[in-house]
Amino acid sequence: MIINLNFAANSLTTGLQLAETMKNSSLVVNIMLVALLLASMISLAIIAAKLIQYRMAFIETAKFVDVFWKNKEAQDVAVKTASLTKSPVAAVFAAGYAEFKETKESWEDKGIVIIGGKVDELAANVDRAMRRETHVRIQILESGLSFLATTATASPFIGLFGTVYGIMNAFQEIGKTGSATLGSIAPHLSDALVTTAFGLIAAIPASVAFNYFNARLQKFENEALNVSADFLNQIKRSNV
Repeated sequence: MIINLNFAANSLTTGLQLAETMKNSSLVVNIMLVALLLASMISLAIIAAKLIQYRMAFIETAKFVDVFWKNKEAQDVAVKTASLTKSPVAAVFAAGYAEFKETKESWEDKGIVIIGGKVDELAANVDRAMRRETHVRIQILESGLSFLATTATASPFIGLFGTVYGIMNAFQEIGKTGSATLGSIAPHLSDALVTTAFGLIAAIPASVAFNYFNARLQKFENEALNVSADFLNQIKRSNV
């Protein structure tokens, strides 16, 4: 209880100090602080949403991969994994199997015998369907990551601009007063330090999260390629 009260008191003190700093800061610095604060809040919201999305995708992909490698028949895999809608790899397989089944039934209805070159043509159709679905799923998983990358890249430079601006104002104040007293330049140095701190606060979580999600995304893509390759090999080996 005491720890919670101390944390609340410290948070309140920090908030009051920040409010006082913004009150005494110039308009340009305040604009940068607000921009960095908004970028940080949006980044945190994206990170929270992506953690949930990627966690569900990871869990269901693990289930799908387990079923896929234990079952030789594509129909059995499709039936057993139909409910795994959050897995990008399962979605890629589902798209490929749907194309396989639709094309195979269409050709059989027309009396086309699926042997030889027709097997390769069928495999090519399935491959295109799975590649198309892979791109769609990658785009869904990538949504929001560009904002994290931009925040991670731009925020330190915005903070650096605030630092330069604050130092310039400090030198201008020295030129006006003719003396470099702490009281005359401290507010401007405070502007410089605050914007730099806010730039780092916004950039560090965004950078760490972007790298984490990008690594996860690569694993999903590689798993989808492995599943696609194996499914296509099954089609060619079985000669349909």
